[in-house]
Amino acid sequence: MSAPPVPDFASALAASLRLSWKRLLRGRKVRLGAAAVVLVVVAAVAVRYLLEPEEPERVVEAAVRVGFLNMLVFLLPFLFTAGAIAEEVENRTLPYLTLRPAGRIAITLGKFFTGAGLSILLLAGGVLVIHVASFATDPTPMIDELPDTLRMIGALSLLALCYSALCLLWGSLVVEAGGLLATLHLAVIEYGFSWLPGLARLVSMNHFASELAGFERSGWGAESVPDVDTWICATVIAVVTLLYLAVASVVVRTSELGFGKA
Repeated sequence: MSAPPVPDFASALAASLRLSWKRLLRGRKVRLGAAAVVLVVVAAVAVRYLLEPEEPERVVEAAVRVGFLNMLVFLLPFLFTAGAIAEEVENRTLPYLTLRPAGRIAITLGKFFTGAGLSILLLAGGVLVIHVASFATDPTPMIDELPDTLRMIGALSLLALCYSALCLLWGSLVVEAGGLLATLHLAVIEYGFSWLPGLARLVSMNHFASELAGFERSGWGAESVPDVDTWICATVIAVVTLLYLAVASVVVRTSELGFGKA
């Protein structure tokens, strides 16, 4: 009796996506991420109608900038990808997965696309709800302002891909402390440097996403930051994302992943 054929890469990737998706849905991280998005949406709608009524365009922009670009786009990729490899190691399921004819690269990409896709889904859904709710009493400009909102969603989505790859990279490089190192990287390099003057701000992908979304610059010495075309901003984020993902794939493929012994 002949052995079953080894699945091709596409089949292995699809299997990894299904397993990663089921693991996320069975855990608490999706509920936590969704709750965080709901809190931001409720706060934005409350500002629009209850506390200090504002123009809907300003409410949408402020909510996306403060609640999404400065908070949720960090939180969601971290929740869904920083511990993706560590969970398999801790639960002793990684050896089983790597012995299957799926391939470590397919496993890595499956976890990346699952975490990043879910992050983008929650981010985009939250922004669209804020957009519709903000223009509910004045629906005429709702369609006119939609391109600007979609531009913000595009910038957030690209940044979520980048941060998902970043968190997956640290989670594969240092299984025991991947979450801590990812947090430090996001807090210092991505968030902290996005407020610095001059060329230092160009280190942060968050800055490029802010430029891509069309937000006005803020922070220390904002006028000293060089101007960069939007297509260059998108290209830089995409290239850095691919670099993070490539290194993470190589690490998972070549390393003996496990928790070190004290």
